[in-house]
Amino acid sequence: MKLLRLVLLAGGLALVAFGVSGWVEAPVAELWGRLAFAAAVLVAHDFVVVPLVLLTGTLVARFVAAPARAPVRVALVVAAAVSAVALPFVIGAGRIADNPSAFPQHYGRNLLLILAVIAATAGAWTAAGWLRRQRRRR
Repeated sequence: MKLLRLVLLAGGLALVAFGVSGWVEAPVAELWGRLAFAAAVLVAHDFVVVPLVLLTGTLVARFVAAPARAPVRVALVVAAAVSAVALPFVIGAGRIADNPSAFPQHYGRNLLLILAVIAATAGAWTAAGWLRRQRRRR
């Protein structure tokens, strides 16, 4: 386990170094825009994302049965991440009217399919846990 943590730490530090090198090599004119973007992301994370995650976790703890809490929480986090990435494609941000090949897929339908797979996986995880508990009781 210690080796895995060291490997993950080294990979993370390599990614941070790559990101910092991109900032260092960028033209000075772009620096203020990048700093403003970084500040906006930090504010959005701390004042929007974290409170929503905490509120959702509290609601799950209150209204979801104990055996299903972990699968539901994981499914909600994964679904939120997938939805955040897919949202620009679903709403067609950047779509050009005279270029139909720019967004060739049915992104809304595909997002719903992916969310259904996430929900089914959480359901299977919950069912597997329930079956395991039933076998222990026998």
